[in-house]
Amino acid sequence: MINLLKSQRVNHFLILLFIILFQNLPALAWTVSPVRFEVKGEKGKEYTLTFSVLNESQLYQKRFEIQTDDWIINKNNEFLRKAFTKGLENKYSGTSWIKVTPTQFVVPPGETRNIRFTISVPNDVPIDGDYTAGIFVGEKNIEKPPKGEKIVHIKQDTFIGVIVYVKLGEEKHSVILKNLQIESKPVAMGLNKVTVLPTYESKGNTHERGQIQIKFEPLSKIDVESSHLGDSLNAGEVVILRESEVTYPFDFPEPLPANSEWKITVKTDFGHSVPVLVGTKTYKVPLIEMPVAPKQEEKGKEQKPETKKTEPQKKEIKE
Repeated sequence: MINLLKSQRVNHFLILLFIILFQNLPALAWTVSPVRFEVKGEKGKEYTLTFSVLNESQLYQKRFEIQTDDWIINKNNEFLRKAFTKGLENKYSGTSWIKVTPTQFVVPPGETRNIRFTISVPNDVPIDGDYTAGIFVGEKNIEKPPKGEKIVHIKQDTFIGVIVYVKLGEEKHSVILKNLQIESKPVAMGLNKVTVLPTYESKGNTHERGQIQIKFEPLSKIDVESSHLGDSLNAGEVVILRESEVTYPFDFPEPLPANSEWKITVKTDFGHSVPVLVGTKTYKVPLIEMPVAPKQEEKGKEQKPETKKTEPQKKEIKE
């Protein structure tokens, strides 16, 4: 039996998964859909699934290459690929179970190419729970202009990740709000940028996806105008992989005055699998002096020239 959940919604987490690595290049003119699969599988079974690659350009054909790779979300909420991260290991990798057909292909202007991949679950998987894999679609040699124009090849490293979760056996959900930390950084005299840093820990065997809401309630009289005070702010979605820990940073939209006091509430909803997690902290924004810029030398002030000790040069003489 296969229970396939497809998500095309671009949220905070999927922005991390889209791993777009390019500099000074135009926006992507191609998309992949869906970008996430969750498969309820069984040991020894095979599952064949399909995603599509759309070339949105109306002028240029595009060449693509597909790579399979391990990935993780680290403690700092960063999405990392093994191919680009030295020493990265995924204890619960299912990447070797996946075969993609084809791995290289061309998509004409305005057309879509469907790509099939097969998941072959081994018989001897020792532990139940989530196993993860990544299928990364990359633009290979970019654009071929219309007939009659000079062909230009642009090298760029651009990947969109298709994330696969294979769920084996009984799911065990266990996630806690381990810590709630608040940090401040001065942005002007008497005003601080305040960052809320909830830390989540999973001891279950499946990943969890939680919607975070954060509320700032003033406990002291403040002289600040903000449409966000007292309201629940949507901080985004946190994803915690099995047996892992993640800290999710959230910056309050406006700087807050020093010495003001706040009640900060973090509420995280993981759906029906886990009770809603709520953490509350009272926080007084500290008065932090702005760093003083070093004084510049006065104009016209004579400076002593810098002298360097030099050694006589040795000349190589060839006979």
